[in-house]
Amino acid sequence: MTWRSRSSTIWPRTTGCRSSRPNCGEDGRRCDNPRSLTESKRRVPESLDQRVEALEARVRELREEVAALRGGSEGERPAVTSESAEAAAPPASSSAAASAASSRPVETAPSAARPRTPKRTAWRDIDFESLIGGRWLNRIGILTLLIAAAFFLRYAFENEWIGPTGRVLIGLVSGLALAGYGEWLARRKMRYFAEGMSALGAGIVYLSGYAAWDFYALVPQPAAFAFLALVTAAVIGLSVRRDSQRLAALALAGGYLTPALLSTGTDAQVVLFSYLALLSASLLALALLRGFRVLAPAALVATAVYFIAWYVEFYEGERLLSTALFGTLFYAIYFALPLARVRLARRLRPTELGVLVLALGFYVLLLQQLLYEDQRWFLTGAVLALAAVHLAVSRALGNWSGGEERRTRQLQALFAVLAALLATIAFPMRLEGDWITLAWTAEAVALAIAGTRLPAIWMRVFSVALFGVVLLMTPAAFGGQRDILFINLRFLTLAGVAAGLVAAAVYVRSRLKTKVRMEAPVWAVALVVANVVALVAVSTESWDVVQGLDVDLDLDLAAQVVLSAVWLLWAAGFIAAGIRRNAPGLRWQGLVLLLVVVGKTFLIDLSFLEQGYRILSFLIVGALLVAVSFLYQRSRRGGPEEDRE
Repeated sequence: MTWRSRSSTIWPRTTGCRSSRPNCGEDGRRCDNPRSLTESKRRVPESLDQRVEALEARVRELREEVAALRGGSEGERPAVTSESAEAAAPPASSSAAASAASSRPVETAPSAARPRTPKRTAWRDIDFESLIGGRWLNRIGILTLLIAAAFFLRYAFENEWIGPTGRVLIGLVSGLALAGYGEWLARRKMRYFAEGMSALGAGIVYLSGYAAWDFYALVPQPAAFAFLALVTAAVIGLSVRRDSQRLAALALAGGYLTPALLSTGTDAQVVLFSYLALLSASLLALALLRGFRVLAPAALVATAVYFIAWYVEFYEGERLLSTALFGTLFYAIYFALPLARVRLARRLRPTELGVLVLALGFYVLLLQQLLYEDQRWFLTGAVLALAAVHLAVSRALGNWSGGEERRTRQLQALFAVLAALLATIAFPMRLEGDWITLAWTAEAVALAIAGTRLPAIWMRVFSVALFGVVLLMTPAAFGGQRDILFINLRFLTLAGVAAGLVAAAVYVRSRLKTKVRMEAPVWAVALVVANVVALVAVSTESWDVVQGLDVDLDLDLAAQVVLSAVWLLWAAGFIAAGIRRNAPGLRWQGLVLLLVVVGKTFLIDLSFLEQGYRILSFLIVGALLVAVSFLYQRSRRGGPEEDRE
């Protein structure tokens, strides 16, 4: 069919050009320039050809996307030909309206250019026949062939059909041939099957290299080790080239099995740990470049297993420095992974953040195991230095992008939290008992102040949590030495906790402009708790003073009177301060304590005190109650007139 034969249908004789040229009539039915009609006839077939080509290109793109989502099975599908695309195209002779539409340029919808997120396939939509026949049988077949190759080699060994060198060479040639066949398949878009062949070939090469050293002693152990390391590097390069996580997992397995397979049972710390460090760095770089999620956690676990196994078997005191240095090197490798991802503006994954936390925990446990017994000061300094490094990195992350990007803010907060945790666990490594309580109190105050100045809500939350731990530890202070009044570890601990609570609460309440919901009541409660802790500290000291007197009196009864007097003075002081500063919170604390003293006087002192102590107790309580009432009346003198009787 030719376009010329269809001209009567596409362009009727009565149709003009409707051009803006002067030779065209106003009604559009007359045209003195037939050349324009000829040009329009020539342009329309070209636009239809362009449309067919666009449709062919779009179909090819869609097929490639579907094939990539299904694991590279597009190699088994027929290619799209121009004939099939033309058959799918609408006929040009349907109507004059269709021909007019076809003369317009083809526009692609903007949404078609954007990659679509594949939806989860329901079980009823899965092609189990293709899954079993195309994938599972492939895996089982590869495993079966690998086992068959191992059995054949064993049978050949037992019957001595082939010499040792020939056997190893057969394995190497077979493995390389399979790897080459996998490359040939990969070029023909049979990706999944190609990866299976490459994995099988790499496995045979691994076995051949191991057999050359262990079974036949054809090569020395260093040469075999270098050969297997080279094979691992080749598989890593192949996984990068093909963007294959399965080949990367094979490289990981082969790389970490190599030291175990070639172990001679002797201590080779430098060689082993250097190899593990290089392998870990290579795998993490691969995970960073290609986004393979399984590599980082698997590499960390395998490295930790080797480190622990070596430590249990070979560690001695003279290896302390080298072991600590290698531990630092390993942590630096995993420390750099999230930083590099943020630097390259890539999305952080929870698994990578978890790997960082686990690596830090392993590193700190290693330092404690190495230094706790004999070098506790060095251990504390090392952990504090590690906390300072994490804090500095957190500040640097804020400067990289101004803290605007979400991924940067997440990592910045994580490093800051890790710094706070490291500083928290550093103190118990060297200090003991109440000194830990005081150190944690100081840290909680510092976190509250820093969280207010930045501002950073997580720091203030961490401060509150740390204050809670400190309060749980304060009862242990009552077992300390108290030889000198107000100058002993028990009083210093309780007073330090109270002072820390007051300092943190006052600073946050006065400086923080925007508070999170429920934060203001939390710090108000902190002030009340600080009042209680301080009162307990003063009360215990007063009780001990009376109990230590060398007089012929009932010291328990005397201590009760002194305790009531101390509480009354404490309450009066809070009420006076609240009146002077116009602080209802202080006044209410004083009033509640006054009610407690009154209850103690009428319920305890009246029942158990002797006549003299009872008179003294009631006298003191009554006098102070009248004094407090006088203060209230005086403070309200300028207020509204009160009722008089």
